[in-house]
Amino acid sequence: MVIERQSHRTRGTYMTTAPFSTSALSLHHGLVIERGDLPLTELPHSDITDLFKDHGTLLFRGFEANAEDFRELVQRFSTTLYFHQNPNRETLTDDGAVLLVDAHRNPIPAHAEMSYCPLHPGLQWFFCVQPASSGGATTVYDGVEAYNRLAKETRDLFDERRLTWRLPFPTGPEHQERVFGTSDREELDAMFAEYDDFAYDFDDAGNLNWNYTVSAVPQAPYADARTLCNSYLGSGAIVTFEDGSPIPQHCRWDALDATEQVAVDIEWQAGDIVMIDNRRVMHGRRGFEDPNRKVAAMLSRPNF
Repeated sequence: MVIERQSHRTRGTYMTTAPFSTSALSLHHGLVIERGDLPLTELPHSDITDLFKDHGTLLFRGFEANAEDFRELVQRFSTTLYFHQNPNRETLTDDGAVLLVDAHRNPIPAHAEMSYCPLHPGLQWFFCVQPASSGGATTVYDGVEAYNRLAKETRDLFDERRLTWRLPFPTGPEHQERVFGTSDREELDAMFAEYDDFAYDFDDAGNLNWNYTVSAVPQAPYADARTLCNSYLGSGAIVTFEDGSPIPQHCRWDALDATEQVAVDIEWQAGDIVMIDNRRVMHGRRGFEDPNRKVAAMLSRPNF
């Protein structure tokens, strides 16, 4: 089929031929890709990456994917897999890369996974093993749209003042191994030397303590725009302004309001896969009761 679309990067239109059908996920961001002539693992890399850069969120539907298909798709578009800092999530693969999401059933507000540390993976992936009987939608929030809907006072604060993050507990050697791939002090020192605005130290037991300072509204990766894309609303990390002063409460209410205005609910079907620009688009979850809901997640660095 022939698809015509507006490019946020070039502000022009261009044409591409692709063996799948597409439809809008929402009025302002996201695209649904439905199966055509090709299976999931043979979708053309260049077409998918172009669509992803333009739309921020891609929902792959109708491919009847399983966990191995999910893993293979992620690897096709990634250079590095990241391991979530929570070691208590149930895994679907032997290496622990494919994890079920938080086992609780509460709603989760907008956040960008691991944006409170310099790893901040570029891609967030989800795979629906089994949807909830009701509720349990995964929510996605285009940070560019959310930024534009912030009150001017909040937007100006976030434009001018960076945020500093720290975890409320030390990162032990086992945690270091999981998140950074090593607990060797020399290897960690070499790795951390490459990170900007990252301050850290080790205690006598080898536990890592760190602070990471970054903009609350960074530049979106593939668009000439700022994006509200961080974990301010939904993380266990401790956050202040860079000088240590607290963030005014009105900023939280304003950010909650702006994100809810642009929220898009993904009502899961078994086999669905979602690919999210984790540096532009935040995600969250609606509450649910069904204990059989199973949604898996992966994090990675893009290869494009």
